[in-house]
Amino acid sequence: MEIVSYIPNLSFGSRVLLTGVNHPKSGQGCTIIRILPNASRNADHQWYDVRFDDSSTGHFLEQHLVPSRV
Repeated sequence: MEIVSYIPNLSFGSRVLLTGVNHPKSGQGCTIIRILPNASRNADHQWYDVRFDDSSTGHFLEQHLVPSRV
């Protein structure tokens, strides 16, 4: 059985927007500071740590982060 490495859809240092979640910072831009291990290899279970522009941090699923064009 061949093991295929999993590659997350978002990369370290990418600018993203927090969306689709009831959170005080929803709609704000942030930067991905860490990609957490994903044993399931399913994007629905991929977690990221992000840093907002006010230097606060958060821990969010990929489905709540959208690549930013800014």
